[in-house]
Amino acid sequence: MMTTKSMKVKNLTHNYRWLWIGALLFLLNHQLYANPATEDNSLSSHIEVLLNATAHPDIPSPYTAKEQATLKQLYQPQQLLWLQSSLSNPAIAELLALFHSAAEQGLKSSDYANQYLATQWRYLQQHSASQVELSRFDIALSLTFIRYLNDLHYGRVDPETLRFHLPAKAVLELAGSIAFAIQTQTLNTLAEQVEPKLMPYQQLKQALAHYQLLQQQLSQTFTFSFEKSLRLGDFSSQMGNLDYYLDVLNTPIAAAIPIQSESHKSLYSEEIEAKVRQLQTVYHLESDGVIGKQTLEVLNTPLSQRIQQIELSMERLRWLPKLPEDAFILVNIPAFQLWAYSAEHQQSDLLTMRVIVGKAKNRDKSKGRSTRFQTPVFTGELSYLVFNPYWNIPKNIARREILPLLEADYQYLDNKNMEIVQQFSNHAEVLSLTPDNLERLYSGQLHLRQRPGKGNALGHIKFIFPNAYNVYLHDTASRSLFKRTQRDFSHGCIRVAEPNKLAMFVLQEQAEWDHSRIQRTLARKTPNTVGIVQKIPVFIFYTTALVTQTGVAFYRDIYKHDPALLRTLAQRSQGLERGN
Repeated sequence: MMTTKSMKVKNLTHNYRWLWIGALLFLLNHQLYANPATEDNSLSSHIEVLLNATAHPDIPSPYTAKEQATLKQLYQPQQLLWLQSSLSNPAIAELLALFHSAAEQGLKSSDYANQYLATQWRYLQQHSASQVELSRFDIALSLTFIRYLNDLHYGRVDPETLRFHLPAKAVLELAGSIAFAIQTQTLNTLAEQVEPKLMPYQQLKQALAHYQLLQQQLSQTFTFSFEKSLRLGDFSSQMGNLDYYLDVLNTPIAAAIPIQSESHKSLYSEEIEAKVRQLQTVYHLESDGVIGKQTLEVLNTPLSQRIQQIELSMERLRWLPKLPEDAFILVNIPAFQLWAYSAEHQQSDLLTMRVIVGKAKNRDKSKGRSTRFQTPVFTGELSYLVFNPYWNIPKNIARREILPLLEADYQYLDNKNMEIVQQFSNHAEVLSLTPDNLERLYSGQLHLRQRPGKGNALGHIKFIFPNAYNVYLHDTASRSLFKRTQRDFSHGCIRVAEPNKLAMFVLQEQAEWDHSRIQRTLARKTPNTVGIVQKIPVFIFYTTALVTQTGVAFYRDIYKHDPALLRTLAQRSQGLERGN
């Protein structure tokens, strides 16, 4: 029989048990409703820490000021952007696919942590992720997308670091565009919007896909070796492979790649010679049908190198600002070619001509050293042209090249139609050649110039777009040099093959300057400066691959700019590596 005391203990224990259960239910209920707020506050603080850091913990290279500003705009309010609704956001898959296919744009997938992000995405989908993991992954996606879009639009390298002096492109404001693209799952559309719309870029993008496909589909690497130059009627055991590989290299962009069949050809036939001529035309070689040193070099250049040339050319084209809708002039240094585009850029209005550019390297025998006269990469505005110009000889050319000849032959100035002046002007007083004046020429107090007329180094017309490099377009007395395939003979200025046609192009908006008046002005043999009412932008550019009417043209890297760009890109990629 239970005593009164034991009954009291039992009731007390029972009451305490219910009190404990009630307290537990209260705590659980409180946690159920209080946790979301706590979680949100914690998530917000995690995001804030990541946004205010100098770098993302999973992406090694530091934020740039612009990247950090864009991220802070994106994460206002401070909540998840990609993982906002669930762990099944299809926009993430779209973004990862975009990074995976970066090579289609001539970019490098590993620069955007593609393997890390794909691995981390699989992990988050298969595990219960912490807020730290979610916030880090979310911001990592945004950061890499910002970098991808900037690389696609501006290029991966600042052109100024490689002495490409080009105007800055318009600034992209990405925060709003990215947020909208995530919500509407239009990331690919946004990428298309920011990539360069320049026709040469879009053409090279197609060419890149073509050459990547060639490389994938070719079952072997072709290398040719001939004991001597191969001509029509010669025999070689390599003729079957040569015939097929010419078909491959001559395949138009977007056309089906020919399938190799067993061939026992050995004769260098007219059919094969025609294919060689076609190849030589595309590669700007002398189209003689002879497989000599230069043609053999083209045949033995691996496709991987051609792909690399296209990628480097696409990178450089990203540096260019939007080209003008009105007339402009473009010179591509390695192509030794000028293109003059009229308003609206109609193909029928396109004027193109050969040019001569600055020497890649010149041996200064008197000093025993190499002197460079490379034409710089920059832009300007064609402001005026001069008919029958003086050649105002630069001091370095006068001192190194002309004055030693003058000391050896005092008739040199008369023979070359040159004169001594105190200053460069059309009405400057001409001074006589004396020992004192010769000394003043060496010291730079006096100047040399060549009078207008036959033999003048600038020919009959020069085209001026003021710049810090004293570079301009001009005619030349040395016409035979335009017949050469490699035309780097000048001291930096650009000689044009058809100056009269270029003058007509430049003055086309000034009706009073027709062909007849230009010819009358030239016939007077006296300097005449003509201002241009509508200044014309001039782009002096450098790229070793372009798509032309005959196919993809690859040019010699005469100034060795490609290795410099490759090194810079490799260093950048090393800084972005995170164990991909």
